[in-house]
Amino acid sequence: MKKLACLILLVLSVSAFAGSEKLIGTWKSNKAGTLAYLQSHTHLTDQQLAVVGLALGKMSFTFDKTNMTLISDNWKFVSPYKVVSETANSVTIESKNPQTQQLAQSAFEFYGDHFWVPDDRIPGYKERFDKVVQK
Repeated sequence: MKKLACLILLVLSVSAFAGSEKLIGTWKSNKAGTLAYLQSHTHLTDQQLAVVGLALGKMSFTFDKTNMTLISDNWKFVSPYKVVSETANSVTIESKNPQTQQLAQSAFEFYGDHFWVPDDRIPGYKERFDKVVQK
């Protein structure tokens, strides 16, 4: 009976980890895709979009089994993460916030070879990240 309980626990823990498999790899900000989305889904003016566009296309996320690495220009941030929920098209993780160093949740909305990351500071805002394919 103990062996069966251990086997069930092992299967459940492997299943819980499998949710992060969608994230594994490197994802690069897609400036053109994000700007096109923001033009039709936010109330940002052309001038505001131009300012936001200056930051787009620079950041990348890299996920391995335990850590998330953010890189933008000369800035780098690494944090352990854990998957807190998953659906067919989304994964929510808990990791440190780069600004506050406090634990925070981040949602990733998947569509094929890319995901979107919403930012509640701007209503309707999402940034697109494309999977980097290693050659």
